[in-house]
Amino acid sequence: MAIAVFGDIHGNLEALEAILKDIKRNRKITDVYYLGDAIVFGPDSAACLRLLKKHNVHCVLGNHEQRVTKYDESATALTYANKELIETTFTTLSREDLEFISQMPLEIKINYKGKKILFTHYCHDEHGKVIDTQLEFTEKDLHKYFKDKKCDVIFFGHLHKRKILIDEEKHSYVLQGSSGCVKTDKTFYTLFDVVNNYGDGDNFDIYRVDVKYNRKRFVTKMQSAHLPGKEIFAPFCFGIEIEKPHQDKENINE
Repeated sequence: MAIAVFGDIHGNLEALEAILKDIKRNRKITDVYYLGDAIVFGPDSAACLRLLKKHNVHCVLGNHEQRVTKYDESATALTYANKELIETTFTTLSREDLEFISQMPLEIKINYKGKKILFTHYCHDEHGKVIDTQLEFTEKDLHKYFKDKKCDVIFFGHLHKRKILIDEEKHSYVLQGSSGCVKTDKTFYTLFDVVNNYGDGDNFDIYRVDVKYNRKRFVTKMQSAHLPGKEIFAPFCFGIEIEKPHQDKENINE
């Protein structure tokens, strides 16, 4: 048996649908954990939230969810989305969506096959204030931020680049990477298990599972969606070039 983990879908409904469909087909998977930032950048923020809720996925709070529900300077410092994009995203969310976000914890801790596992989006204090806003973390940084967490493995979102750090004497880390901000027709999730197949004690099995999604449909949605600033973030987040809207002569002369 195993658990599935992924995060940072950022409004990419096509990627989310493909991941959940693949997870449903895999009978080894007993539980699914999501590391936050379902919303902003992509065209389907509300639909992504609703699909996660429909599938009873265990979700932690991301900084983008935090920003649309409760202003916090530290969370705002983490977001590359401008105010107009955040406001546009907020207008697409229903009262039920906001209630779903309000119920997301900052972290989830479980005991899985004798190992203590922590799922979180970022390094927060107990009140949700972000401890550090840097873009890259060394293993030393992570040990400093999570030194008081009594756990064996920490699944960590927010940073869109995937990285795995195994330390037998301290915490091990799975920096999950983004499953929504992808630039090809493949997304991914992580399968995690604790096994003792080799006679030398418990080992972690950590597998990246690649899944094909309908990128053509996603790109078409991105091209037509009203998302302020998308000509700036779409190439960086999704590898999609967006033409800037042509200004009319009157506007140019103003």
